Amino acid sequence: MVPAANGSCPDERAAPTRSNAELIRVAVVCLVNRERIRRHEAPLRWSGRITRAAQLHTESMAFGDYFGHIGPAGSTPPARLRQAGYIYSPDLGYEIGENLGWGTLSLGTPAAMLAAWMASPGHRANILDAGFRDTGVGVSPNVPASLSSGQPGGIYTQDFGVTIS
Repeated sequence: MVPAANGSCPDERAAPTRSNAELIRVAVVCLVNRERIRRHEAPLRWSGRITRAAQLHTESMAFGDYFGHIGPAGSTPPARLRQAGYIYSPDLGYEIGENLGWGTLSLGTPAAMLAAWMASPGHRANILDAGFRDTGVGVSPNVPASLSSGQPGGIYTQDFGVTIS
């Protein structure tokens, strides 16, 4: 999930749909890794466990009609990553981060999401954090109704992590 020799990432301008979620996830990680490589940081590795946590949170937001790092029942990024098995031991050290975003129409594509994250100091810091090694992305074409006014788009969760034995 690194950019092509010309710096492009497949599907970076695709709108999320029910059938292309995996392509959208790959595009997001490719775009993030492009930013990291440009700044001489190691590309992030794909983690199925982190992806599982990110996807469940994305779906919770999409269908629970909310947007936030803490779920309605109080779930937090560390709790979700423990439940998914990424943080697999209470004796394990870890550092994690989470980026959330949503957009409708052309603002819901991976390229638009990455541009928004890079323009935000906190999101940008997560993307470029040299300590992170692993990532996963959740995506849904179902933007919460209270945010989207019924327009199609995308809602995203990207989690970042590193575990320390």
